[in-house]
Amino acid sequence: MQSNILFDNIYIGHSVEDAERLKKETFDIKHPIEKAEEEATKPAEPEAPKSPSDLVFMEDPVLYIREKIQLFATIAQSNPMEAIRFVPEVAGGILALTITVIALLAGLIGMGGSTPPAIKDAAKKAKETALDAKDKVVEATASGAETLKSETQKRTTRSQQVAE
Repeated sequence: MQSNILFDNIYIGHSVEDAERLKKETFDIKHPIEKAEEEATKPAEPEAPKSPSDLVFMEDPVLYIREKIQLFATIAQSNPMEAIRFVPEVAGGILALTITVIALLAGLIGMGGSTPPAIKDAAKKAKETALDAKDKVVEATASGAETLKSETQKRTTRSQQVAE
């Protein structure tokens, strides 16, 4: 039979005996063959894995990981060392996750600690330089004021001498 044919063996007439005879000659012969062919070409349903060792990561990664973790948890309830020996990839994953969390916490705590001595020394030196500069400015201002005061006194003294 050809594919994509929805109807065949159509009888147009009034005789039931003729219709039955056509059915026996065509339909009854073809139908079992067509059923067998349909069953043979029908895609087979994938069998469910019987154990986690039958699972393949590339077929279904989420199911693979879930089954391995469940297996590890089940075995670890009775004997943790046996679980590590039987499912080492889960134990390694848990260890890697634990180390990562500890490293992140150590990094965050280390960032909030005291500043390194080099930075403290540089800040102290900058502060001393700023204080020295301030003292020089005050000294220069004071000496400038004294110079101005002495110049003023000289002028007043001369002008008083000229007036006398």
